[in-house]
Amino acid sequence: MSVPEHWFGPPPVLAEDEEWIAHLPANRSHRGRAIGGGLHVTTQRLMFTPRGLDAALGAKRWICALSQISRVGVAPRQSSLLELFSGGRRQRLRVDLRDGTSELFVVANPEERAAALRQWLRAQPVVELPVARVIEREKT
Repeated sequence: MSVPEHWFGPPPVLAEDEEWIAHLPANRSHRGRAIGGGLHVTTQRLMFTPRGLDAALGAKRWICALSQISRVGVAPRQSSLLELFSGGRRQRLRVDLRDGTSELFVVANPEERAAALRQWLRAQPVVELPVARVIEREKT
């Protein structure tokens, strides 16, 4: 897959062994507001790039290794005033991470997007990391 034609900010730089899987317009729910931009899926990472205006206002990129994603689902609508400007009146794509945090993205058809992302994550090979071992120092 090549770099998308309709880009919401500068394209992320990919590693040599990394390939594009999908790109879609999205708003990231962050600190009580929805930040406009693009959600990008590669063979190694899930990334959000804010569009030019939001980036100029201080919005930052968000990047996560696919191996750090523990669950993908759909967050239900929220009627809270705190969620009014962050897309809470709509269902949102929810990405839970292994560190216990979650990210929410306003996307078209969040249930379909969640299913596609789950399917892609299941297709990825599981990489076993070596177990760390403690080496005792000799007492002097």
